[in-house]
Amino acid sequence: MSAQHAESPPPIIPQPPITRDALREAVKQVALARLPEFDRDLGEAFDQAIQLSSITPMRLFLEKWATLVAIERHPGQARMMREAEQTIADPNATEAAFRQAQATVTRILDTASAAAGVARR
Repeated sequence: MSAQHAESPPPIIPQPPITRDALREAVKQVALARLPEFDRDLGEAFDQAIQLSSITPMRLFLEKWATLVAIERHPGQARMMREAEQTIADPNATEAAFRQAQATVTRILDTASAAAGVARR
């Protein structure tokens, strides 16, 4: 098998800058069904920022959505993430399957956070 076949397909869009408008546009392209959630989160982050007199809620909002876009722009990775999340939520999952799913989620989040330029806590 050639190295070209072993590589992952390229992302469907470039990773956008971590700005509200760029992320909203990216969500429209890679996860359109989640656009209402994006808008709701934005409103909540804005309200919290005002209430707390802090930019932290806005920063966390941007980091969350930058990471989500970093995952969703790779459809295979996004599919693996959803499958792992389903396994984690399944009360009938074996301990081994649960741990493997946790490791998958951690790996995908670490990769996506790095691609988005977001530090994982």
